[in-house]
Amino acid sequence: MNKLYWIVCEENDRTLYEGRFLGRTRGAALKHLKEQLGRSNLTGLVFSITEIPVPLIREIVQEVMAGNTSDTPMSETRPPAPVEPEADNVVRYAAFGQDSEPEREAEDDAPPPSGAKTRLRTDYDWEAIKTCYMEGRGPKDVAAMMDVPINTLRKRITREGWAKQRREA
Repeated sequence: MNKLYWIVCEENDRTLYEGRFLGRTRGAALKHLKEQLGRSNLTGLVFSITEIPVPLIREIVQEVMAGNTSDTPMSETRPPAPVEPEADNVVRYAAFGQDSEPEREAEDDAPPPSGAKTRLRTDYDWEAIKTCYMEGRGPKDVAAMMDVPINTLRKRITREGWAKQRREA
């Protein structure tokens, strides 16, 4: 059974293709899109292939053709009032931006949400960290005491070849 697909393909801010395709599979719709664009692959493009169930379309068409069954004529019905988003919950995603994190319209003083990526700190006092490590403390202890990521500390230890002083018993 053939299915109806709605296909949209964009590159940057330009729509390259938008239309319908009637076929058996999504793969056939994908092949159709490639043919329409004259490309062998879709690398670098943003596209969507959405299946529109034909029985649903038929049902909608029948209801429209039958007319409005409610007591109020369609010309007198009002669309629902638009819902305004709350200022605290506004989130915009930069689909083609450098970072994949959402851009928030919030104050810069607000703490980042849990799980959000933050910029790495680079102003560590490496001399104090090295002294602490060389006194015989383990990397985990030094990392916790000096507020340094453990992997950053381990990489520095390996790269610079820090050797611990041996304690005499």
